[in-house]
Amino acid sequence: MTATVTPRPLRPAVPVVAAAAVVGSYLAVRAGVVDGVDRGLERWLTSARHRRGDRFLVVATDLGSSFGLMGVTAALALLGRRTAAVEVGAAGGAAWLLAQGVKPALGRARPYELGTASRLVSPPAGSSWPSGHAAVGAAMATAIITIADRDAAVAAAAGAAAIGASRIAVGVHPLSDVIAGFGVGVLAAAGTSAVTGRLRLRRR
Repeated sequence: MTATVTPRPLRPAVPVVAAAAVVGSYLAVRAGVVDGVDRGLERWLTSARHRRGDRFLVVATDLGSSFGLMGVTAALALLGRRTAAVEVGAAGGAAWLLAQGVKPALGRARPYELGTASRLVSPPAGSSWPSGHAAVGAAMATAIITIADRDAAVAAAAGAAAIGASRIAVGVHPLSDVIAGFGVGVLAAAGTSAVTGRLRLRRR
């Protein structure tokens, strides 16, 4: 990544797939057709936890928090990656706002509230669906993918996936929440990328 590189536009199909993930997750949760898959993966991830790994999970999962977003954005700015810092900061901030805005749509209880998983982190605010941390992680990754080389893009995507998995492992989200969060994050990144792209054109 460089400070002067221009972000590449996302393929048109990407926001469509992201929107389908959000809507599909919403409908599936409402219909109760994903409960079995959610519980199965939840049991597998939580049973695979180890006390030594719990500390890592607690730290890793916070990369998708607002504090994690600020840290990543600040690090990029300090490294001289100004364009990346703007793209990541805008995408992650929009994803957090969008995720919080749609949470009332389901008012879903979290796994630890249902007694199906133990909670390793402080009680999150708001409804379980969608995962705000997964949304922020996906938004940051999407922004980086549009501006980075292949290796950094793969690392960013892997990081977003790890954040999503960690939200299940720490007992605060099922898989369907995470999938919806990923969709929200990609949509937010696509929207902010379009806005920042227009602003750059006007400056020219």
